[in-house]
Amino acid sequence: MYMQERTGDYFEDKEMESSVKRYEAMKKSGVFAYFDVEDIENVINFYIDKNLLNSAHEACVSGLSIHPTSSELKLKNAQILVGKGKAKEGLHWLNKVKELSNGNHEYLLTKGMAMLLLDFVDKSEFYFNTALNLVSDNEKENILYNIGDALENIGNYTIAIKYYILGSKLNPENEEFYFRLGFCFDRTGNYEKSIYYYQKYLDADPFSENVWYNIGIIYNKTEDYKNAIDAYEYAIAIDNNHHDALFNKANALANSEMHNEAIKAYYEYLNVNGDSLTAKYYIGECHIQLKNYDKALQLFDSIIKIDSDFSEAYYGKAMVFDEQGNFDEALTNYKKTIHLDKENTDAWFSLGNLYLKLKQLTKAAKSFNNTIFYNKFDIEAWILIADTYSKLNNIKKSIEMLIEAIEYMPDDPYLTYALSAYYLKSGNLKTGLKWFKNAFELNEHDYEIVFKIYPEAEKNKDILTLINKTK
Repeated sequence: MYMQERTGDYFEDKEMESSVKRYEAMKKSGVFAYFDVEDIENVINFYIDKNLLNSAHEACVSGLSIHPTSSELKLKNAQILVGKGKAKEGLHWLNKVKELSNGNHEYLLTKGMAMLLLDFVDKSEFYFNTALNLVSDNEKENILYNIGDALENIGNYTIAIKYYILGSKLNPENEEFYFRLGFCFDRTGNYEKSIYYYQKYLDADPFSENVWYNIGIIYNKTEDYKNAIDAYEYAIAIDNNHHDALFNKANALANSEMHNEAIKAYYEYLNVNGDSLTAKYYIGECHIQLKNYDKALQLFDSIIKIDSDFSEAYYGKAMVFDEQGNFDEALTNYKKTIHLDKENTDAWFSLGNLYLKLKQLTKAAKSFNNTIFYNKFDIEAWILIADTYSKLNNIKKSIEMLIEAIEYMPDDPYLTYALSAYYLKSGNLKTGLKWFKNAFELNEHDYEIVFKIYPEAEKNKDILTLINKTK
């Protein structure tokens, strides 16, 4: 929260040092000593610099007992209370200094911060913008950063971006604005802009391992694993002890299906963090992909010996047994995984697929139901549960499930095409065609799913006419 711009030095000057030492001596002895307003402000500012807001508040209360009419101390008290998250108490003290409301930018900024805490964002922006109009460009730069920081702290990244951009335009040499913009755009899902601003930060400071690391994370989110690996390697080159970058590099290698390279990187990570069972588990996953099943099982068993409640190890064993066709052991280990972690949607999904292999459709449907109970956005699980109910001759239930899925993901063409197919399969041609058209508007290329679910749809003239119009 914005308090005021401070240098952060331990003692700003001899006057502050003297004030603080006298104040702390008074507290220790319990003997009253007189402080003028400037002296007590020095003490308060010292504690604010050290982020000791309780001590700052105590000093402010002490100062107000000596100078009960001081507008400066009342405003300072309001700032501290807002900084502590006590918006209503802060506003109470601001009301005591309304005479400052027209021309004091600190009053306006404090009120803006209080409005933020109370979730009145529009009102907060009014006060922020009014305050900004009262200050010089030199002061404005710090204030814009503080406003952006406060907005970021409450999770309002979109509006924080606006103030950070204003700050970056005011002083393009201040790379901290670019760092914050990179972070906020990441949080809003605008990964292209996030990388753009992180790169601008690197133009000023190319040896920031944390920025390279953050860029790696973004590339990983966008499944651009090659660039993610490069970014993590830059972070590691700058800081050999950046173990998180090494771990994430290993993950990116695994995601790139470079499993041997990933195993090597995971073992490098284990050299510095040998107790990481997660890293050992991921090595086991890589061995599964390489079909080194014995090595994978050995790793998973070694993890279980260390921690018998490490659910992922049982999931890894289940995957191995599933691949090997040892379905009894696979079932046992999937169930053990879920017993330890009932929200493990991968385990529920894999268990559902195993039940499909075993022709146990009712149990498969139950497993897929649990998958979507814990993850409403698993498109494949919604498709499979609809298919399972169809095989159970309950197309009505297939339709119900897909209608529910589309409530969560209304713009997903895959789900919409599937719903169209089941309506057509049920004999409801009118509604089936309506959903086909809806899906076709979303995506003109994925209609083949309709023919896989209901091959007779390939003979439907209306569907063929719609498809041929785009050719």
